Amino acid sequence: MIKQDKTLNFPIFLYINNSIGSYFLKLETRYKILQNLEDYGIIWNQEERKICVEDLKEVQKKLAEQTNLKGKEYFDKVQKFIAQPEDIDITKIDPYLVVVERKADHKRLWAYAISFWSIPVTVGYGRRIRYFVFDRQNDKLIGIFGLCDPVIGLGVRDNYISWTKEQKKHRLYNCMTAYILGATAPYNLIFGAKLVALSLMFPEVRKHFYQKYKDSPSIITGINKKPDLVYVDTLAAFGKSAIYNRLINWDFLDYTKGQSHLHITANGSWELIKNIVPEDVFGRYKFGNGPNWKMRILKRGLRELNLSQEMLSIGWQRGYYCCPLAENWQEYLLGCTNKVIWKKFTKRDLVDYWYKRWVNPRKDKLNTNLEAYNNQSTLDDQRI
Repeated sequence: MIKQDKTLNFPIFLYINNSIGSYFLKLETRYKILQNLEDYGIIWNQEERKICVEDLKEVQKKLAEQTNLKGKEYFDKVQKFIAQPEDIDITKIDPYLVVVERKADHKRLWAYAISFWSIPVTVGYGRRIRYFVFDRQNDKLIGIFGLCDPVIGLGVRDNYISWTKEQKKHRLYNCMTAYILGATAPYNLIFGAKLVALSLMFPEVRKHFYQKYKDSPSIITGINKKPDLVYVDTLAAFGKSAIYNRLINWDFLDYTKGQSHLHITANGSWELIKNIVPEDVFGRYKFGNGPNWKMRILKRGLRELNLSQEMLSIGWQRGYYCCPLAENWQEYLLGCTNKVIWKKFTKRDLVDYWYKRWVNPRKDKLNTNLEAYNNQSTLDDQRI
């Protein structure tokens, strides 16, 4: 008969056992995350505490292949919306907008469109509006753009607007970020992306925004604010972007600091991080509870794994562009007025500008581009 050891304190034993299990789980998770980074060409130098990347564009391409390619399986179902060169008369391009809805054909077409983006595409967060831009002459897809809530802490934007923390709290609601914008082939060969960027300024966009959110309280403050969309911004994929270069009403301001979470969250490590961060903490980190909740979750997870937050400094500097939709946008965002004076853009004015500035002087060259189009998945720089 085995004599029971009455000195054994079971709760302490259980605590020690769980602690050992947690230690090995974190050790294994740390190894997997570092291996995932290495698989994408990213090396973490522990001694110098910095990320080492030989080819950042190649890293982004691999991440995009991980996140964006599922849509290509829908080609047979969406090909009726995809133009061939013979479908396009450059002199008759006439864009119109279709709001992306939660129905199967829209989901498939959106997924197919983003499968040609050369950087990983996020889904946005908070409020989100997505648009297809179609050509009325043939009902084919020119391109897409999506708007989502802006990040709360973005130095280059905040310095430009010059608002206080309190002013930003009240009027960030009137800003949105274009988290994706670009043209699909073959419209990407004829300045289609610039046309998509101009279509974001069609008055119907801000009017649709107003109708969609006029009865919706702010997630951050809980107050039902007047949803006047006075300011749109975006971050270009690789430094500056050819889309917005010399484009009316789109201004380049500066570069971001080069921090990102995509090289970790888009490479399969996000689920690993979620298993490490305590569930109650993860539940508190939601949109509306402070700056970029995903970044904060990631920082907490890195601390749990004894990894440095410098791992987020990948050097992925992105050009910051803004597109004010109101003449008095700054005065409004600073809370100096409650009346919006809209810029007098009409759809016709914007399309005519596109023709006069970008298409007509290069018509022969653009037609040559269409003739040379080889029906393959052509990628160019005109995507963000």
